[in-house]
Amino acid sequence: MKSFFAIAAGLLAASASVFAASGPSNPGYISKYSLPANHSTETKEYIVTWWRNDTDARKIDDYVDLLQLSKTDSVQAVSSEGVNPQWAVIIMCAEHAKIFADMAEINVVEEKADVKSFAEQQGAPWGLQRVSSAAGAKGSPQDQDFVYSFDDSALGAGVDIYVIDTGVRTSHAVFTGRASEGFTATGSFVDGDGHGTHVAGTAGGAKFGVAQGANIIEVKVLGDDGSGASSDTIKGMDWVIANHNKRKAQPGFVGSIMSMSWGLQGTANSVDEIIQGASDAGIHVSVAAGNDGVDACGSTPAHLGGKNSNVVTVGSVNIDNEISTFSNIGQCVDIYAPGEQILSSWATGDAVINFLSGTSMACPHVTGVMATLMTKDVAGLGQNPAALKAKLLETARQGDVKGNTAGSANLLLSNGVDGNVARRLTKNYVVPDHSGLNGSPAARAAAAVIAKDITLDKRFQLHSREAKLRF
Repeated sequence: MKSFFAIAAGLLAASASVFAASGPSNPGYISKYSLPANHSTETKEYIVTWWRNDTDARKIDDYVDLLQLSKTDSVQAVSSEGVNPQWAVIIMCAEHAKIFADMAEINVVEEKADVKSFAEQQGAPWGLQRVSSAAGAKGSPQDQDFVYSFDDSALGAGVDIYVIDTGVRTSHAVFTGRASEGFTATGSFVDGDGHGTHVAGTAGGAKFGVAQGANIIEVKVLGDDGSGASSDTIKGMDWVIANHNKRKAQPGFVGSIMSMSWGLQGTANSVDEIIQGASDAGIHVSVAAGNDGVDACGSTPAHLGGKNSNVVTVGSVNIDNEISTFSNIGQCVDIYAPGEQILSSWATGDAVINFLSGTSMACPHVTGVMATLMTKDVAGLGQNPAALKAKLLETARQGDVKGNTAGSANLLLSNGVDGNVARRLTKNYVVPDHSGLNGSPAARAAAAVIAKDITLDKRFQLHSREAKLRF
């Protein structure tokens, strides 16, 4: 990395002196300058990232002073100590942003972008049998007499799964005391949307989840409407990286996974850089492919998947192994997993469950399998994203996905079990049909339970059997 700051001469006032560089012990500096009197007064939030492994980066105070900005008013957030690459969120005008962009040690300068969670529909939890049976899960996805098979009872114990989403109802019964509050960008840890709680339940909840021994850590970066800002996702991932670095020295720690069931309309280089920084730190990353039925290579973070990355991008299939009509496809998709009609935990109560669909639901299935693979080979896979991705794809069932993959590998998620039942984890969650019933889906379900004496497990209450597709 260069040991000086390069600034476009046209942006400096005529009276400003040119930068001066010194020896290796001093990374150099830029002179103070005056912006033109008629420069823009309109300011926006910009995300600035330094090059990874840059040893010459100065403290943010130095940049603010040299650029004559007010740290109190302009600097919204900065990276934690030890996080690589360094980053900052700064309120400034376009002229200031251009000067930052021209500095040699700066990699990305871009405006804050909006982030939305992926979407869902109606369904039932057949996914556990699909990932653990060579024969798959046959019949109607509304039938709940499915079996989860596995060959290692640890089921992800010692793995930290960071659910970067709308929040997690950590008190929910399915988390059996393994869920904790980690970080919030909104000031509240309440999951007012439900999306994050559902995702967390599939990744590691009892009965409905894959890695039922893993730690679930809430990282709330999206609001109660399921949307947020790219800068908030960066803040959340920064916290994850810093916490992962602390956890590495603690006994019993296996490794970390960031599970991210959200995406942008387009790409954001700053978010990409922090995700890459997390991977470089030894954190595994699984992301949803998106629900627009298009090429996954067109949006962050889905486009980070593929052959040349350690990030795992996940598409969705239905119970018949057919690619979901909503699922994004293409060369950036690494693997397909159950994503339609999935039953998992819900945020409106500690015993409430709900049906959702989307690549958001496929992603945590992969997260859970990643966690279970890590516990079976801690030394080889625990903190080696490249090795774990290779193992995950090697373990997948080849050629079982039906439909047009548009160039992606034809790989279906598997935990490596051949379908022999090792342990039965799910009960018969019967969902009544609509016959002769009126009202909302929830009302129909409740009426059928009373009329036909059909019950879910006594500990759980069905929220709804239908949900609209989002994003």
